[in-house]
Amino acid sequence: MKIFANKKIRSISIVLTIIHALALMFTPGGSWSSNPKEIGFWIAIFSAVTSTIVLNVVFLKFPDKG
Repeated sequence: MKIFANKKIRSISIVLTIIHALALMFTPGGSWSSNPKEIGFWIAIFSAVTSTIVLNVVFLKFPDKG
């Protein structure tokens, strides 16, 4: 994918996605879960990955904004 062509951005994106997923999994009172057998675990991972991809697309489309 063109959005992850830059090695530095790709590395930062991977780290931020992992931190985001862990933060969601260990947030009390939510539907998230740290147990891979529960749906909340996969929802947290999907949410983190999706938000990372969306942010990278936005930064790619509007590189001079911000």
